[in-house]
Amino acid sequence: MAVQALGLAIDSNSSSESLQVLTTSGLLNGFINSAFPETRQFLGIPFSLPPTGPRRWLPPVGFQSTASLLTSDIGPACPQKRLRNAQVYSVNGGNMTEFFPQELFSEDCLTLNVWTPLISQPQRAESELLPVIVWFFGGGFVQGGTNALYFNPESWVQRTQAHIVVTVNFRSNLFGFPNAAELTEQNLGLLDQRFALEWVRDNIARFGGDPSKIVKWGESAGAIACDFLNFAYPGDPIVHGMILDSGTALFPTAATVSFDKGHINFTSIANAVGCGYATSQLECMRTIPWETLEGVMGADSSLAFLPIIDEKIMFENYTQRYAMGAVSSIPAIIGTNQHELNALIPQTGLNTPYNATSFAVFEAKYDAAANATFLCESAVDTSLLRQTNNLTTYRYRYDGNFPNISPKAYPGAFHAAELPLLFGTAGRYHGASTAYEEEAGREMQDLWLAFAQDPEKGLKKMGWGQYAERKAVLFGGFSAPVVSIDVENIDGVCTALGDL
Repeated sequence: MAVQALGLAIDSNSSSESLQVLTTSGLLNGFINSAFPETRQFLGIPFSLPPTGPRRWLPPVGFQSTASLLTSDIGPACPQKRLRNAQVYSVNGGNMTEFFPQELFSEDCLTLNVWTPLISQPQRAESELLPVIVWFFGGGFVQGGTNALYFNPESWVQRTQAHIVVTVNFRSNLFGFPNAAELTEQNLGLLDQRFALEWVRDNIARFGGDPSKIVKWGESAGAIACDFLNFAYPGDPIVHGMILDSGTALFPTAATVSFDKGHINFTSIANAVGCGYATSQLECMRTIPWETLEGVMGADSSLAFLPIIDEKIMFENYTQRYAMGAVSSIPAIIGTNQHELNALIPQTGLNTPYNATSFAVFEAKYDAAANATFLCESAVDTSLLRQTNNLTTYRYRYDGNFPNISPKAYPGAFHAAELPLLFGTAGRYHGASTAYEEEAGREMQDLWLAFAQDPEKGLKKMGWGQYAERKAVLFGGFSAPVVSIDVENIDGVCTALGDL
């Protein structure tokens, strides 16, 4: 849809012009946080009609308003279980709840957020348009949200004044992946992500961004989703690069729901709320409050709603897709953390108070599990398959172990521990960052930005060798924040496990 079709206009001479942006969603009114005076923020932007009522469990459809929209608050997360205070990140003194969405949930949740430098697009020449990084959170396809406190890039954008960051809400669990017999589209959460990328492509120039320089970045399930879309739209990826933290399409997920041919899980929910014998389970379920549906899910841990193999958005055999060349040609950064599963250790009987000897035993056990999955079956196998297709790939491992991010109960670079450094939020909640930690965060941010500017060669110019050259980097684990190494120093464990 052409922006001009909205019939709205902006006075380019207005003093508020830099905080007003006309988009396909409507005229947005952003704001500036006085703590970050050179960063404009446009938060809670609706990119789709609310998936509520009769639109529950339908693909996203463009939102358009003829009214002026106030975009000063990050929107609520999509419906999910209230697990935030029960997570392993919260026990044994962890209290790292900033990784999880604030407990404000709503079905009217399909929003995105834009942080952009102060200078607006009309003041920039076309050649000066900025690269854009679009973030997709993790959460196992069952939870997550953009209002998690660690996922605010305002200080990053403030520091560089050289890029734009967009974060995206999308549906998960029952609402994103219902696997209902009456539906033709089941992977709604993935379609939300694709639709958000289309919105960014169509609108980002109005914020000063370059639609030809969009990079998608995800962590955990967010990374897996980014890679799923890489195969779903090989000829039109929209983005010109992707960053995959701790996950790829080859990650061995527990997506047994993919083979739920009888749609048993959805029917179980329907039976529990009185819709089991309705003429249409789907229409009946659309009348049930989402809180009731989530309550049923919370009471039965056997119910699973995850991405579904449909051979359109998600495929059963990604090795075969590589062999067919049915994958986009965009470059990728692929990485893992040194101790991905350390955050699980406290729930397996670690002595209280903290016992270093017991922890070391558990760490070895969980490192073996993490190496087999996150590293060998996901990062390494994906890198090898990309290499057979001559796709540019950069590899890393994050080794950071900082007191304000890695609590005593599970020290080390656990799952998602790199994110506060990248977003620039590491020192906000559990004590100030060390000087070394701040330096590590800045260097990682600058490498992500270099990739966004030029995914093919930007990192190479900064000394990060490509996987084809058998090179990788380590973040945060040595005297220098970034160290170039041979990739075998990371992947060698896979040889020992028989995976190479």
